[in-house]
Amino acid sequence: MHPDIFLLCSGILVIGYALLSNNVSRLRLRQQKAGDITEAELTKAIRAHGNAGEYVPLFVALFLYLHVTGAGNLLAGIAVIATLSRIFHAIGMLRIASIAERHPLRFLGALGTYLCLFALGGFILARAFS
Repeated sequence: MHPDIFLLCSGILVIGYALLSNNVSRLRLRQQKAGDITEAELTKAIRAHGNAGEYVPLFVALFLYLHVTGAGNLLAGIAVIATLSRIFHAIGMLRIASIAERHPLRFLGALGTYLCLFALGGFILARAFS
């Protein structure tokens, strides 16, 4: 038995979001107790978490819809790309020294996110008119 890709991707995104949330809490606590966390480190973590908060719920809702409606392999592939894009974006955000810096994973993650949103949005519009 193989796992449903849409549920698998949803679970990965939710756990990733929880990890980013926990990272912000951990850094804030460490900053308060030890004072060895810079403002730039905390800002990166907050921005990575906030960015995920913008896209993860939308992707999870879309993936659950696709799961319920029995979408095919092409859309499952888009779900995988979207999930990888979110992971790449988070890693790219956390690897930079400051928010002003660019990182290839951050760029690829953002690009993949936008392309997958357009593809999934187009699919839903097409389904609405079919």
